[in-house]
Amino acid sequence: RAILRKKIKTVSLVEKFKAVKEKEIKKIAHSVKKKTITLLHTGGTIASKVDYETGAVVAKYSSEEIVDMFPELETMANIKSRFLGNMWSEDMRFSHYNSMAKEIAKEIKEGVDGIIITHGTDTLAYSSAALSFILEDLPIPVLLVGAQRSSDRGSSDACVNLLSAVYFILESDFAEVGVCMHKGMSDDVCVILPGLKCRKMHSSRRDAFHAVNARPYAE
Repeated sequence: RAILRKKIKTVSLVEKFKAVKEKEIKKIAHSVKKKTITLLHTGGTIASKVDYETGAVVAKYSSEEIVDMFPELETMANIKSRFLGNMWSEDMRFSHYNSMAKEIAKEIKEGVDGIIITHGTDTLAYSSAALSFILEDLPIPVLLVGAQRSSDRGSSDACVNLLSAVYFILESDFAEVGVCMHKGMSDDVCVILPGLKCRKMHSSRRDAFHAVNARPYAE
């Protein structure tokens, strides 16, 4: 509800804002014994966390910041992280699909073992379908991963979705476009869905994504 300016009698400064210095994040040492996975970020809640100074959710995109949020990643693989854009997924257009495809091609040429695209969930299935048509004869997996609940909530699915996607890349010989999201409402199982045959079926449920006229590639 709006506050009418004419009803405000006085305005006084209670306390000046004091910026708190963020903790120093350690540099990541890559290991030749681990596979390398690139995270390409387009927006969405999966790469964000709550800022307790302001109460807002802020996006974190560097490799160090991603590993700081999800420390298990460092034990699983070498993580590269690049920012492509920060936008509402419903604003995605064909030009964005083409841009994503070009960035994926760059990473493949650099020899990475897998690519994860973090994406808003509203049109994630549209992007996965578009990339399925654009990308032919893939030598590595390309997985789109989102989150139904923002990372500042205890019920967030961001961590499990991302870790499951990384685990699948490391443990399979999959070489197509897929989607990794929750299978059910709990945190015990995620599914790898075909990029061309899946759909978001609910606005907020953690198990909103389902295969259409197909079965999941894996659980």
